Amino acid sequence: MRSWTPPILQPYRPDVQQGNVVTKEMVDQLAAGMTRDQVRFLLGTPALVSVFHQDRWDYVYLLKRGKGSEVQSRRLTVYFKDSRVERFDSDPMPPETLADNLILGRNPKSLPKAPPSDAEALRTRDVDPRNESR
Repeated sequence: MRSWTPPILQPYRPDVQQGNVVTKEMVDQLAAGMTRDQVRFLLGTPALVSVFHQDRWDYVYLLKRGKGSEVQSRRLTVYFKDSRVERFDSDPMPPETLADNLILGRNPKSLPKAPPSDAEALRTRDVDPRNESR
């Protein structure tokens, strides 16, 4: 039915994001020996904590696009021993800039420009900075 319906008459289907956004930079900072509090500060509260596996935290992320059938899922599992990170297993995680673009959609807006430094601001003015104090 959906294939022959004009696009204007089709219902809006938003992108669905669930879980924790974990980037490559975050995983790179994760190290054996970190405490639970340090891991929680770095990665956030885990999406899954099992009563049966209290020494294991699962960070799961799912992105389902509203248009089409694209589904992305990633998982990071952190294993603890004596309340410290023993090891962790991770799917390949996107770098932060790519993760932002994935969340924003296929055609994200261009990033805003950083404010000019003081030197650049002086160079772009029509006023001579030596005469500005008068």
